[in-house]
Amino acid sequence: MIRILDHGSDAGISPAKCKVAQRMKHAKFIFHTGFSLAFCAIIFSSLGCRRNQNSSEDPAGPHILWSYAPGPDPLSGIALASNGTVHFAATDGIYALSPQGKLLWKAPLPSGPVIAAPTLAPNGTLYAASESGKLFALDSAGNLTWQSLSTEHKFFTPPALGAGDALYVADDYTDLFAFAPSIGPSLIWKQLTYSPAGSRDDVLLGNNTSAYGSEAGAWRSSPVIGADDMIYLAHQQWLYRLNLHGDVLWFIQLPVGHLGFPAIGGDGAVYIEGHNPNWLFAIGHDGKQRWIMRLSNPLRGSPVVDSAGVIYLCDSDFVKAVSPEGQSKWYLQADCNSGPALAADGTLYLGMTARELRQNGPRHSFLGAFTAEGHLKWKIEIHGAVRGAPAIAPSGTIFFTTDQGYAYAVSDAGSPPMDSPWPRFQHDAQNSGRASFYR
Repeated sequence: MIRILDHGSDAGISPAKCKVAQRMKHAKFIFHTGFSLAFCAIIFSSLGCRRNQNSSEDPAGPHILWSYAPGPDPLSGIALASNGTVHFAATDGIYALSPQGKLLWKAPLPSGPVIAAPTLAPNGTLYAASESGKLFALDSAGNLTWQSLSTEHKFFTPPALGAGDALYVADDYTDLFAFAPSIGPSLIWKQLTYSPAGSRDDVLLGNNTSAYGSEAGAWRSSPVIGADDMIYLAHQQWLYRLNLHGDVLWFIQLPVGHLGFPAIGGDGAVYIEGHNPNWLFAIGHDGKQRWIMRLSNPLRGSPVVDSAGVIYLCDSDFVKAVSPEGQSKWYLQADCNSGPALAADGTLYLGMTARELRQNGPRHSFLGAFTAEGHLKWKIEIHGAVRGAPAIAPSGTIFFTTDQGYAYAVSDAGSPPMDSPWPRFQHDAQNSGRASFYR
């Protein structure tokens, strides 16, 4: 509180002394005012900094390191470089942020909107699939280095990385396209759904009644590549195995309306979910069904597989763990909205929502952490639902984006990604879609 003295108390003091006293009062006033303003600035600064922090009082506990919002529109999923650079697509370009959340560069979109998360090659090249049916490549500084010819299809999912610079991407009918930037902008090969009006080389089974480009197809999946360099494609109701030249080696029709995103186990088994009705399938690398398990709802993202072969998944209302033999290990009710990511200590990170206790209260979004035994460790409130799956850096920092235009970095216990057959959507934080040999 600043005290103001009554000037009447100066009666009987000489003019010189009065001037000195007034100067002292002014100095005191300036000092107290400056101190008060500085104190207020510290308080307001502290309050402002806490907007992006966890409410936990333990500084060593999980907390938000930073958030970055280029705009209100949804962002694509994360692609995390080996040096920690965070990449994602927004409506106005591809963004690259430092591990500390600072903008490094923004590159324009040369082929229109990009919905899917980018894919990062080991040499740092970023590949992105545009909704307009083109692929393009950026170097580590954000410069455009390659762009494919138009396929007149629509791409909504990330491309998978093959040998060299080969790229494999599925369209909105889950037809398959192969490119190699070192060869040029043209297609190397394609496998399309058979139709009477199409080419005699179109051999994939399924529904292809709409003209390409007229409207978006309903199917969403990405090709994945096994450690044996075989491509697995979830094509509508069929799971295909192809070699790198596009030759079909086997296929199996599954009793569902359409298939989701696949994951590959340590022995080459493919775990994949089907919609209408909702089932989880285990298919051996020989193309034979091993087991089938009923699910409650469609999956968010893909299943993940830990180092012991346990499968974890989010089927909207539950987080579940399934044994390699197809038996339920545990389940926990949680309204999750993203696929999980596995850390080396067994923690699963995923997006989730919750409604306030009062009836018809608003829904809030969180990043949640679960133990390998099925217990909720913590949750942190965030702006919007998690897109794709979280990406874990070697330092243990968790990066993710949301459908309200935010990119986040969260600190937890510092556990790196799990070294397992399939610890995340599209296998890894680079979205390579490629399994490595696992023993």
